[in-house]
Amino acid sequence: MKEILTQDEIKLVEEKLKQFELNTGCELLLILAKSSDEYPGATWRFGVLSSFIMTFIFSLFFEFHHAYLWPLSTLLLIIFMVWIGHFSWAKRLALSDLEVQRECMEKAIEYFHSMGTSKVSHKVTAMIMVSVLERKIIVLVDEKLKSRISNSELDELVVIMQKNFRVGNMGLGFIQSIEGLEQKILKDFCGKVSDINPSELKDQIIFT
Repeated sequence: MKEILTQDEIKLVEEKLKQFELNTGCELLLILAKSSDEYPGATWRFGVLSSFIMTFIFSLFFEFHHAYLWPLSTLLLIIFMVWIGHFSWAKRLALSDLEVQRECMEKAIEYFHSMGTSKVSHKVTAMIMVSVLERKIIVLVDEKLKSRISNSELDELVVIMQKNFRVGNMGLGFIQSIEGLEQKILKDFCGKVSDINPSELKDQIIFT
């Protein structure tokens, strides 16, 4: 996972993270996840559908003299293609938007509470999670921040990251989104959101 970001990018992002927490009094959790779920259903969908498609194409050009060879060849193809379906690029082809949205949000909420709000005393916490397989970005904030920062403003941070990620600038995407969130907090709360020292969580990108 760390190969997605260079060591220099990781260092710059983590320095920006420390500065953000110092300026805002808010804990920020940065998570870079390989995926939000194993998606076994997507693996099987890819395997079965691709096998039937390949069998149909083969039937246009080849003719088996024994009828049992068609179901046999299809079964062998399914076994092989389900194995192929375990690769990220293949699994991604079989994912549904509804499935991705549900699993990514559930995983983000799990991380937010287990690694964030449950471990800080002042409970002022935000999180940016990137799930690489699904190419999904989730931004969550606690109730205090949510009282001043709207969902549309959080969506703006996602758009900033998406633009950078599409051109391979994941490090810059993190930095600009952190800066954007900092500006919104300082503006909406007229300064720090909390006077308590926020460094209760590790000031590092969490790779999962």
